[in-house]
Amino acid sequence: MRAGFGQFNQATPEYLRFAQQYGVTDILLNTPQLPTAGGQWQLADLVKLRLSVEQHGMKLSALENVPSNFYDHIMLGGPKRDEQIENWCKSLTNMGKAGIPVLGYHFMVLYVWRTSSTTPGRGQARVTSFDYELVKDAPITELGEISDEQMWDNFTYFLKAVIPVAERAGVRMGLHPDDPPISPLAGVARIFRSHSALRRLIETVPSEYNGLEFCQGTISEMPENVIHAIRYFGSRGKIFYVHFRNIKGSLNNFVEVFPDEGDIDMLKALRVYKEVGYEYMIMPVIADPIGEEER
Repeated sequence: MRAGFGQFNQATPEYLRFAQQYGVTDILLNTPQLPTAGGQWQLADLVKLRLSVEQHGMKLSALENVPSNFYDHIMLGGPKRDEQIENWCKSLTNMGKAGIPVLGYHFMVLYVWRTSSTTPGRGQARVTSFDYELVKDAPITELGEISDEQMWDNFTYFLKAVIPVAERAGVRMGLHPDDPPISPLAGVARIFRSHSALRRLIETVPSEYNGLEFCQGTISEMPENVIHAIRYFGSRGKIFYVHFRNIKGSLNNFVEVFPDEGDIDMLKALRVYKEVGYEYMIMPVIADPIGEEER
């Protein structure tokens, strides 16, 4: 296992020096600020990004999330789906040529849901939280109702098209589960909400390049045991990097917390990652450490 740093979208000298101070070896950039002409990432821009990280003595191990307009039609089965898939494949190819080995992505039409981003945390930190009671009657969006079957059909079509390209490019694609794993929300299905759904993901297109961006916090929100998930998917080589995240609470009502104060036994989790031979990036994802008085 290697210590990673992420959730920033730019490889600025200030950010990279900050990461160096933490002693990490691996960097992830989330929705990196790159030119997006034509709905794809270009090789020269990706190479420049990788070199900027390497110049600070670290490795650019993953990019996480593409701009939403890269694949909104993919998720919804829209008229530009095939065009977006073609561009996705070109981005994968360019990532492979640039030497960036992992692309993390999600398939959440309505993205991550939280009901507060200012819940008081330890030391006056502001943390995010979710209370299903506040959103259970959320109105249907302009997208209308979207069923599990529709989402699975759209996802399967996409995955079967892109994984062969990922294999040729040498870029592993890791999916982030739906957060929170509750469905539907505002009428839209969220299909990656259980361990069985994640198993279906890896079985839909069996490949060493098809796996998980293992968000430990999100998976612990699910009714099943997160340690069992680490053991199951880790032993099969399906964990491509880890959001080493902790929460307090349950599926319908939880708060994000610092790694050492949540419900997950983080030491036990680390031991299981080691047990299954996991060798990639462990990336702590924490509460907002800036208190209200510093805003």
